[in-house]
Amino acid sequence: MRTVPSKTAVVRALVAGAVAVTGVVAGASPASAAYPPTIVPCHLDQTVGELTQWGANGKNNVIVYVGSAKKSAHFEGVVKRGHKKKYGCNEIGEPFNNKRTFYWVVFHGKGTFVRKGDGGYRNWAFFGVYDRVNDKKVKFHARG
Repeated sequence: MRTVPSKTAVVRALVAGAVAVTGVVAGASPASAAYPPTIVPCHLDQTVGELTQWGANGKNNVIVYVGSAKKSAHFEGVVKRGHKKKYGCNEIGEPFNNKRTFYWVVFHGKGTFVRKGDGGYRNWAFFGVYDRVNDKKVKFHARG
């Protein structure tokens, strides 16, 4: 014999679950979004994946790029930004003794980024609501 809960009990459980989930969302960033993020020079898309978890459960725009790849950039509604020096993709040891600077920006407003040089996940990666204007330019739209 199985017991069927009353409609009132089901509604209370759903409301309690919604309150619990809301508390998690409104709380601190999840552990996977540690600060500063992990920079994976050959796969900046992995860093973007980590940063999509910052505070809004994937509802922010995110871009990660190596400093030498930036021609121009403008971002509105910045939630978090930073940079970190690391060896580039496959550049540990001689003759590559210089670390590169990798930048990240998490934002909810509009923005643009124009890349110089080659593309690929070793130079830039991004997430959000955007249009690829051309191979080197991304136009981000505000996330509401």
